[in-house]
Amino acid sequence: VASARYPQGRLEIFVVDDGSRDDTWVHIERAAARFPGLVTTLRFPQNRGKRAALEAGFRRGKGEVMVTIDSDSVIDPDTLLAMAGPFRDPKVGAVAGKVSVYNRGAGIIPRMLNVRFVLSFDFLRAAQSTYGTVYCCPGALAAYRTEAVRRVLERWVAQEFLGARCTFGEDRAMTNDILDAGYDSVYQRAGVVHTIVPVRYRKLCKMFLRWDRSYVREEMRFLGRIVWKRPRRARAIALADSLVTTTRHPVGIAAMFLLVATMLDHPDMLLRFACAMLLVAAFNMLYYLRAERSWDFIYGIGYSFFSIFALSWILPYAVCTARKQGWLTR
Repeated sequence: VASARYPQGRLEIFVVDDGSRDDTWVHIERAAARFPGLVTTLRFPQNRGKRAALEAGFRRGKGEVMVTIDSDSVIDPDTLLAMAGPFRDPKVGAVAGKVSVYNRGAGIIPRMLNVRFVLSFDFLRAAQSTYGTVYCCPGALAAYRTEAVRRVLERWVAQEFLGARCTFGEDRAMTNDILDAGYDSVYQRAGVVHTIVPVRYRKLCKMFLRWDRSYVREEMRFLGRIVWKRPRRARAIALADSLVTTTRHPVGIAAMFLLVATMLDHPDMLLRFACAMLLVAAFNMLYYLRAERSWDFIYGIGYSFFSIFALSWILPYAVCTARKQGWLTR
């Protein structure tokens, strides 16, 4: 971040140690010594969570734009300039960056996730950006108008769900709050961050479980209140999008049960189902192939099967345990 192409006289960097038990603080102090006057360090005596760490930075920042970056992520040199650009429009309150996988060579799961991220950001979020309603500006890289953050900060910090204090999903929650305040949220393809993703199935499930629990919570907020405050065109498209998103999961699960029941009498249905999935996955991968020009699109096809047979249980479980908090990492 300190080496980014951005006027250093207009840059403040806050690094927060959230009660780490390893040598994280040593590295933070080393970075502060390397960039005196640029890096401000904050250390919590005990773990307080990512939301508290972000709050500490939000309250201390003096610039007109605040950018949040995860500690396991690396930005491109021009990312900060790119993320600041959309704020020339006074209606924009939040900007989502493009997330790619830093450790894609570490195994098949990171390779599959990299393809998923390309579709999630360059396709889905880019589409959402056309009507000013990107639903989630990701924690790995997001930028916010300081004025907008200050307007919603207190309720964001104190957010509760079913009587429990919210400790994760802070990125979707902040995006929701800023949309609720009347601002737009957009996507910036030129703002790129490379983040480390899980390599093992168990950790992948924990990550998706956090994401899906926050999705359940924040989608209820969005559909119950926020979407109705959006402009007419954005409201209509967002409602249609949410309808497709919320129904495809139960439809997919029902299809799985139907497939199992049908296979008892017609074993060839499994082959037909696999061929249909392969066709749909290949069609989706056309965008990836056009955008990235990489043979990694094959991993995207593999992810389609992997998500159906190995990950489809996560959302139903998240719905049933939506009140539970905790990052599942300690």
